[in-house]
Amino acid sequence: MSLERILACVSGGIAVISMVLAVMARVFFADKAPFGLSALSYLRATNTMLLFAIAFMIYDYVNKKTGG
Repeated sequence: MSLERILACVSGGIAVISMVLAVMARVFFADKAPFGLSALSYLRATNTMLLFAIAFMIYDYVNKKTGG
């Protein structure tokens, strides 16, 4: 497994976890913020990690196509 594939899986996993935390923060902790972060912060982390995952997957795909 290539490094790009591993990084894509790790960032995708972090994105899923932060999405779950964002939903929990929005539903269950409306007046408090778990771990000191608001739901919007978790969603921003989700967005960033999904972009990382997409970028690494594209890089891995292009790297395999060009034979590098």
